[in-house]
This record gives sequence, structure tokens and C-alpha cells, in this order.
Amino acid sequence: MTTAKERIENEMKQLILKAKKLIAEEFDSCVDWIDDEKKKSKKLLEQLEKLQRQYPDIDGKIFNESRDCCDELRQFQKRLDEYRKSILNNDDRMVVNTLDELGRANEGFQRSHYTDLTLRSPTSSSSKV
Repeated sequence: MTTAKERIENEMKQLILKAKKLIAEEFDSCVDWIDDEKKKSKKLLEQLEKLQRQYPDIDGKIFNESRDCCDELRQFQKRLDEYRKSILNNDDRMVVNTLDELGRANEGFQRSHYTDLTLRSPTSSSSKV
């Protein structure tokens, strides 16, 4: 039969394994994925910190490993934030480039198709543009 201390240490080991697996995953370029990963890492961090506070008498090696894991999770969250920001900046640049291209195409269209347009006003005779 396992003791409460052993159960807590096992739980902490499982959380550490989950965190390491999460951190090792390759980044996806989907903003929703990034947000989900950040939520998962935040939850794991909270769980590990809670166990550290509630059970300071656990094995020193496991405690230190969990503390290091918490640091890694914080760094992971920062990398996710930076990655999310870079993706959004790239998306903004792509939209601007696309709008610029559309604008150039539109200017060419206007010049080539509307050079012979006749404008008429209600008070004057017709005039060429």
C-alpha cells in the first residue's frame, strides 16, 4: 500500500513528464494551437506549484526536478507568446503586401480600361477624361 507521500511524489512525476512532453512538441503556426498550449502549460505549472507548496517534505530530488520543470514551463510560455506575436506580425505584413498588390493591379486596371470614358454632367456637354 502506498503512502500519501508516495502518491504525491508519483503525481508530481507524472506532471513533470506531461510538462516535458508538452515542451518538446513542435510548434504549430495556428494561433488557436498556441493559445491551447499556453493554457495547458499554465495548468501544469499551477498544479506543480500547488504540490510544492502543500508538500514541502517530499523527496528533495523530485522537488528540485519539479522546480526546474516550473522554470522550463515559464520559459515555454514566453516562447509561445513571442511565437504568437511573430505569427501575427507576419500575417499583418502579408495582408499589407496583398493589399498593395491589389492596389497596383487596380491602378493598372483603371488606367487601361477607363482612358476613353466620357463624363457627362447635367449642366454641361460631354467631355473626355
